[in-house]
Amino acid sequence: MILIHNALINNIKRSEAAYKVYQKGLTYHQALHVFHANKKIYDELILLLNNNSLDTSMSKKIFNYIFYLEDWFVQFSKLEKEVDSLEDCFSFESLKNSIAYPESFLDDVIK
Repeated sequence: MILIHNALINNIKRSEAAYKVYQKGLTYHQALHVFHANKKIYDELILLLNNNSLDTSMSKKIFNYIFYLEDWFVQFSKLEKEVDSLEDCFSFESLKNSIAYPESFLDDVIK
């Protein structure tokens, strides 16, 4: 079992809650809530990698989450360049062959 920060757990939950709100409107300002939570998750995952002895399986799960977020940030940045207003539509699909959202990550690291 690894030492997982409450900040990581709370920001994953925050990101998931923000995503549910975002799905209802798909606007830039709603996507910003997801972005801010995802940035915190990314920072916490990097800290986790740097400060813990992790087995290969857990390292792979963390790497995959980081790769997922890096793909997401690239897409976000690309779309953000097209935004004129906070209420603009802001919708994107996953990149081909990108890492899928790690839905079971919290369950995997908390058990």
